[in-house]
Amino acid sequence: MKYKCCNLIQHGLCFFEKDLVSCCFSPNDQVNGGHPPVIISPYKGESLSKEELFQKINDYVAIFKKGGCPKECLNCYHLEEKEWDETPFINSVTITHFSNCNANCIYCSNNLEQSERTNDTYEILPVLRSLKEQGIIKQGVELHIGGGEFTIYKECNQLLEEFALSGFAKVYIPTNAIKFSQELNSAIKNGAACIIVSLDSGSKKTYKKIKRVDAFDIVVKNLKIYASNGINQGEIALKYIVIPTINDNFGEFKKFLNTASEIGVKNIIIDLDAKYARELKHKVDSTLICLVQKFEKYSHKQGFSTETYSFFSQCLNTSDVKKNILFQLYDLLKYRYFNQTANNIYRNSVKMQKKC
Repeated sequence: MKYKCCNLIQHGLCFFEKDLVSCCFSPNDQVNGGHPPVIISPYKGESLSKEELFQKINDYVAIFKKGGCPKECLNCYHLEEKEWDETPFINSVTITHFSNCNANCIYCSNNLEQSERTNDTYEILPVLRSLKEQGIIKQGVELHIGGGEFTIYKECNQLLEEFALSGFAKVYIPTNAIKFSQELNSAIKNGAACIIVSLDSGSKKTYKKIKRVDAFDIVVKNLKIYASNGINQGEIALKYIVIPTINDNFGEFKKFLNTASEIGVKNIIIDLDAKYARELKHKVDSTLICLVQKFEKYSHKQGFSTETYSFFSQCLNTSDVKKNILFQLYDLLKYRYFNQTANNIYRNSVKMQKKC
């Protein structure tokens, strides 16, 4: 039977600090302050049976099978129509129940929500081991890391050893690369881990302004080690989050690409700052959309492969991107000189963070 649904609804788990949900992304959550599809709430690391786990999952699936859509999933670009495998198993697990970090990025949601950063949370390994024993997750599962900085998370090494280095799972890890991890290096070398590093800059000055730590040189050094494993370069990607008034210019982006070449990485991810996009309900100025597209085209000319992430995709879908060069020129003038409301919102939020 064909119907519109999503793999994360059918076979996904995401561990938050207080809830167990299907995914960590929901358009309703991003734009309207709602919540992703909840499976169990509250949740604090309790053991899970197959029946308990899939009861709520099946409720969501039933709505899709009837041609409907749960409110949490409205307008989600992950939805697709096909014949879905309804066997009860999990093939994608996201761990995002910790928030400690050794950087202080101005766009980080943990900072913007001013929630207390913590590693003092429930242990995830016993839960995942139980799911393995029950056959709910099997070899080949994808393990996605979120939350804070994974290399300083208390279960980091155990998770890498038990899931990545054992060959049981492919682990996808965003890391700031400030702390070098030998276990992570081994996992990358074995092709069992992919890392994404939001460098967001090509200079020490801009890096420090964004990350609010002076670690540009050490990050570049560590990335060179990770990239020197001689493996498929698909295991490492550098991210450039476009932040209005800070790095939204070609000069910094060219330095970023030069740094990527120096490190030996050819995979680039380009995105828009989520905080900025949320403030405008993803209806950002078309000039920024065009700027990201120009960054992408320039990257291709320089021999890089690129992808854009979810926040940019949403902005692209909700913004009227003007093709006429006169309209683009007008938008550029408006964006830079006349209509600074959105930029002022962003600047004020940064100032408030610095005061707190």
